[in-house]
Amino acid sequence: MRKILKYLSGLLIAVLLLPILWGLLGYFFAYTLYRDVSYGEKEVNVMDVYIPGAAYKRESNGVILFIHGGSWSGGDKADETIRCRLLASQGYIVANVNYTLWSEETADTYHVSQVLDELDAALLQVQKFADQMGIDGLNVNKAAIVGYSAGAHLAMLYAYSRAETAPMDIVFAASMAGPADISPEVWGEEMSIRVARRLTGVEISPEMLRSGEADEILASISPVSFIDENTPPTLLMQGGKDTVVPPANADSLVEKFTAHGVPYDYIHLENSDHSLLQNPIKHAKFYGMLFDYCERY
Repeated sequence: MRKILKYLSGLLIAVLLLPILWGLLGYFFAYTLYRDVSYGEKEVNVMDVYIPGAAYKRESNGVILFIHGGSWSGGDKADETIRCRLLASQGYIVANVNYTLWSEETADTYHVSQVLDELDAALLQVQKFADQMGIDGLNVNKAAIVGYSAGAHLAMLYAYSRAETAPMDIVFAASMAGPADISPEVWGEEMSIRVARRLTGVEISPEMLRSGEADEILASISPVSFIDENTPPTLLMQGGKDTVVPPANADSLVEKFTAHGVPYDYIHLENSDHSLLQNPIKHAKFYGMLFDYCERY
């Protein structure tokens, strides 16, 4: 019991101190925040753009495109404000995007490729934004795609399937508890069918899964299916007790990365659920490695 109380008190102190730490970082590493920058025709096509003063000292810059979670049907860029402020405070340009969400009303016409198109548009707008705002010297020509949960799925799917056609070089991806392999072997039949229906609008039966008839559909929405020797380096964080996104998703990624020689790092939080909060030291290590990826790539 004492150990549990000690752990909980340490976690509470860490949570309370984080806003103070981020505030200090923001003081020493100032950035300008431009809210609700439009990047498309839909009302939802807006992003918050963080531009740190350090960006003006570089000959060229990358942007971290951050994608929120929410089961592809909910969530908002505001959910990722703290993470984005942390990244911007370290001197990196960040674009925190909203995107089209699935709903019952749009279930028959919704397809995940629509969101990937929106991410294309968001990156294009980041390049145009500096000129439109009269900001000189940013020269944004590469991107890292980062996300949490469903946002991590979108980040990986975009980075792996559209790296060759993206508006700028995709230099790495980072996934926090991201779905990667929408196969029944990883998710079970019921969840595999549900996710596929949500992301493609196609009704899949258990018989289609078992016969292999649904393989192509599942592959089209599974980031692991697009991994080859040209896949960008990837940083992963996954909870070992995650009941929302099965940990086997990360195992599938690691297997594919290893087979194709893709550089990766995997932070496994053995005691964490989908929130990723139960291993605070390892969780903090993820951000240290994320900063390292930014510097390296």
